[in-house]
Amino acid sequence: MTSTWGLPILVGALVATSACGGRSPGATPPAGPGERTATSADKPTTPAPTKPARVAELRRLLLTTDDLGSDYTAEPSKDDAKDDDAVSGCPAMERLVARIPRLQPVNQAEVWFMYGSDPRSTLEEELDSDSPAQLSAVLREVRDTYRACPSYTVTSGTTAVRITLAEAVVPELGDERYAFTSTFVGPGGPSEVKRVAVRKDNITLFLSGSPALVDKHLKKAFEKATAR
Repeated sequence: MTSTWGLPILVGALVATSACGGRSPGATPPAGPGERTATSADKPTTPAPTKPARVAELRRLLLTTDDLGSDYTAEPSKDDAKDDDAVSGCPAMERLVARIPRLQPVNQAEVWFMYGSDPRSTLEEELDSDSPAQLSAVLREVRDTYRACPSYTVTSGTTAVRITLAEAVVPELGDERYAFTSTFVGPGGPSEVKRVAVRKDNITLFLSGSPALVDKHLKKAFEKATAR
């Protein structure tokens, strides 16, 4: 499988990136009468997983049509990258694409859905697992590259597609995150794709597709991916 942190879908339905950062800690409500505020010693803690999750576990954590509803159809995973695809117009993006083989996660699972009968109404989920440090390093590298490349061109065969990227707002989920929308004009006309990445411990969730569908199902996908 060539999909690395979602990079090879550079040609079919492109990528996106946004702000990395830790989530803001919430305030603990004051203790009521007869209650005491729990201390860190009182609360049982489960160590955050650091080893990569197995593929079977990642598959179990993916969204299904039961999660999304009867209007969604699961489709075979797409890999739109081809050997003759080329990226130009932004040196940082060219360097990132060249580094794809070295950015592969230890384990990965993905699923792709179509909403209704419109082939442009799609939702793709990918779960990658590696050490938290490795996932974080790659997430930051991809985010910084997208920020450095407001536009670039992907050429597949004789077809060149100009892509523009815009950083998007992403909810404060997980340990760090990014989100971008990409706009491009392909054979079927103009299209916009939103891509969100959220890392929690040893799993990074990628959700991409039609912006409205990504926004609608992001929280559900994150909750399921981290419910272990």
